[in-house]
Amino acid sequence: MNRLTPAEFRARAEEYAAAVAMTPGVCEFCSGPLWQHAARDHLESATGKPDEAFLIEREGAWLVFAGREPSGVLFPLEASWMFGCPIAGDPESAVALLLDAAREESLRRGQPLAFFIGGLTVDGAVHRSLREIRPASRHWREYPGMDVMQIDLADGFEAWMGRRSKKFRRSLRGLEDPLQGLEIVDLSKDPPDEVFDRILAIQRRSYKWQEGSDIFQLPGYAAFYRELLYSLRAVGNLRVLVARRDGTDLAHIFGGVAGKTYRGLQMSYLEEVRDLALGNRLQLENLRRCAAAGIATYDLGMHAPYKERWADRRIGRIGLLWVG
Repeated sequence: MNRLTPAEFRARAEEYAAAVAMTPGVCEFCSGPLWQHAARDHLESATGKPDEAFLIEREGAWLVFAGREPSGVLFPLEASWMFGCPIAGDPESAVALLLDAAREESLRRGQPLAFFIGGLTVDGAVHRSLREIRPASRHWREYPGMDVMQIDLADGFEAWMGRRSKKFRRSLRGLEDPLQGLEIVDLSKDPPDEVFDRILAIQRRSYKWQEGSDIFQLPGYAAFYRELLYSLRAVGNLRVLVARRDGTDLAHIFGGVAGKTYRGLQMSYLEEVRDLALGNRLQLENLRRCAAAGIATYDLGMHAPYKERWADRRIGRIGLLWVG
């Protein structure tokens, strides 16, 4: 059992990413190192900013937690949404590591430990393995997590299109007609500081910004997305499209790739061009490009009613409060 410092965890990011990729039923993007590092660096949930790291690896199984006050309560590094799962690797081995590490740390501290474990697929392999240790638990409580909406691109764009309702399909086909003077440009390989500035400039002219509800208005979250954008760009997994006309940026769609999964992050447009349906146009174009690049799963993020027309499935997620 190897307990790692945050610096050592960062140095072994590729190993950890490989373990996440083989963990069935978890979000590969949000459980992966780029999302987790950015969250630890910048996000504070209602429980406060992560302090003491609880990063443990054994034979390819990983536990990725951080302590918060009160002492003895451990959360995922990203505890704001808990999209990612803090347990990675073969589910049985990872849960055995959790049990062993909790017992060892409890003896060291002289008190039991509580773990918040998010990003679990209902009845998925990790969830089932965790249930095996329920008899040995001091406390066990499952709670609703963030359900996510996904598009299946395994059989290509046209197969996905064919699964839409006739009415929605007709609407999408209408979006394929070009708008005069509109161009869609790919910024994925541009300098990251310039890309982030262009995204932020669009956000600042959106209706959410005018209402004061834009996530980029929160400094910690803006810094989180900035680091994520820079990290994705560094490994070649950034995906950003911008719709522009007459030299002016009008809308953007921003996301990233992990393995064969695209994860959408943010999308926005200028309020004054709402009638042009640029959000839908960019989403459709992004889907085409992802399918052409071999992406199998297009993750739209948390459930929202407007996403139901686009998605092929809604993945139920739960969290677990476990005291070992």
